[in-house]
Amino acid sequence: MAVTVRKGRVSRATRREEIARKLFATAEELLAEGIGFAEISVEQLITGAEIARSTFYVYFEDKGALLMELAERVTQTVGEAADAWFSLPPGSTPDDLKAALKQIADAYTDHRYLLAAVVETATYDPRVRAQFAGVMQRRAEDLRVGFRRQQETGFIPADIDVALVAPWLTWMIERGLYELTSTGADVDDKLDGMTTVVWRTLYAPTG
Repeated sequence: MAVTVRKGRVSRATRREEIARKLFATAEELLAEGIGFAEISVEQLITGAEIARSTFYVYFEDKGALLMELAERVTQTVGEAADAWFSLPPGSTPDDLKAALKQIADAYTDHRYLLAAVVETATYDPRVRAQFAGVMQRRAEDLRVGFRRQQETGFIPADIDVALVAPWLTWMIERGLYELTSTGADVDDKLDGMTTVVWRTLYAPTG
């Protein structure tokens, strides 16, 4: 008996991912050229991605929807760079922490134009502001889970409430990296300060 393989759904998902990647790349290229997200038109996006306007609207309600999906993906990428941080074992040093935090800073810097566009759009678009707050809440939860694992190993003292600390560190790191990258500062030169704050907050609060 012949088996019928249903390819439609997979093909549609693959097609959407292909289109999304093209649109994301185009958006980041335009932002890197210094064009504000508010000034970028759908026409510029579809021209760069080489897709039809109707195809764009099949997958995205508008530019804001595109921006927020891209923000979700990019902040997740930055969050994945934090795995090196969460994997630090007891006995790790401030230099080990600095090396791990550098991976986060590098990932943020790679996508600084897009992340700056999200922050700036959130100042005047309530929908983007609400959605970005949700994205940051999920990243804070990622930190909480990672900190909890380190607390279970004894690396983070048991009396530190990681659920309270995680949101503050999430926003501190995001705001700090946003300010540094938007002013053209060398983030690597500022990592000692970032490391000191995190180290004394989590790993050596009485040191």
